[in-house]
Amino acid sequence: MSSHIDCVIPKEKDYSVSEIKEKLKNVFLRREADFKHIERYGKNTQHTNGEWWVKYIPSKNNEPEYITGEGDGFSINFYKKTIHISNPERFSSLYDTDHGISQSLFRILTEISNEFQSTDKILIGAGGFGATDPILDMAYYDGADFELICEKMMELNGIPANSLTELKDKSWYLKK
Repeated sequence: MSSHIDCVIPKEKDYSVSEIKEKLKNVFLRREADFKHIERYGKNTQHTNGEWWVKYIPSKNNEPEYITGEGDGFSINFYKKTIHISNPERFSSLYDTDHGISQSLFRILTEISNEFQSTDKILIGAGGFGATDPILDMAYYDGADFELICEKMMELNGIPANSLTELKDKSWYLKK
């Protein structure tokens, strides 16, 4: 079991804070029904309204620069070569239909991903308890690219799921 959902996608270009806010607002407008569904039936998502707090964090004390943001029950971080999207709902919410939010969560994650990339590459992992910590450290500290992160996830967690239903027995999903 995990405490949350982590998602990583390739970063194809740099974005300004205002571009990110605009793109995230567009995602909300397209998927508002899904956001409201998760707010109503999820355990950890509140106050979905399309408003995001986004801030540039400059490099300091050997820490790399990045852009971070929070809104609508999700958080997002733009690192050197990847984008990290997170949601506080339990990872099991993606495959356990008893939660009633799996399809909405997956549609929002893929919609945010598609807003920031021209491909449909996506890695979704069980956050918390160390499952995704090593790859997120690689993305943040080392500026690792998507391929290297996928290789590390394979090394740490074995073969990924190819569908949401397979997540019941695996700790991550990959579409390349």
